[in-house]
Amino acid sequence: MTPTAELLDRLKSEMPELWGQAQVVGRWVWLEFNVPPVTQIRAKLKEFGFHWNGARKCWQHPCGIPSRRAGGDPRSYYQVKPASGMEMNDALPAAFAKEYKVVALRECPLPEQMKICDTPDTAADYWRLNIQTNPYFNPEAECLAVLMLNTRRRVKGHQLVTIGTMDTLLVHPREVFRGAVIAAASAIVLMHNHPSGDPTPSEADIKVTRDLIRAGQLMKIDVLDHVVMGNPSRCSLRELGYFYN
Repeated sequence: MTPTAELLDRLKSEMPELWGQAQVVGRWVWLEFNVPPVTQIRAKLKEFGFHWNGARKCWQHPCGIPSRRAGGDPRSYYQVKPASGMEMNDALPAAFAKEYKVVALRECPLPEQMKICDTPDTAADYWRLNIQTNPYFNPEAECLAVLMLNTRRRVKGHQLVTIGTMDTLLVHPREVFRGAVIAAASAIVLMHNHPSGDPTPSEADIKVTRDLIRAGQLMKIDVLDHVVMGNPSRCSLRELGYFYN
């Protein structure tokens, strides 16, 4: 602790009524009184190391800092702070130990709380519960979501990757697998909706699915299925035989 901080700490504990009046000018501590202090107060101030400055009409403590011989009021070229307004950074040296606080940014489910998603029906249930309720989901446009799974086929999370038009989506492996790589997913399930309500996959759906399967094979991330959501039915491209063995 610096000499200035030590003095202020001692002043606060032993003479709290004077601590509130103290000012820090540079690194000196000044005390000004409208009425001259009584003998006991003056004796205590001298015990602390204060001295009376007749020119400034105040009690001063140099706190180990030599006096600067210069004209004018030191308060015109030094920063002046009330003792009560001193921050911790002013009172403590840079090498002092710091205190940290751990704050929860989000809640993560435990493995046993993760939903198992190993069939098209469980994927469809997850879609209705978590993706259709997403504020960014647009039922009037095709939306592609990726479910990210661990090795036990439990859902670690999902990402709404892209939103297209009523019958078109722009899909690239870079965006599809980015979240899976970040989440260290073992496998993914592709899902998108058909606003028309008919879940029958188009030729473009089949081609994109096969492209993503090949990309996943290179990255060692399995594409387990591509489920097309209609209203109210669903369609699995794996069940239809469009996946490679």
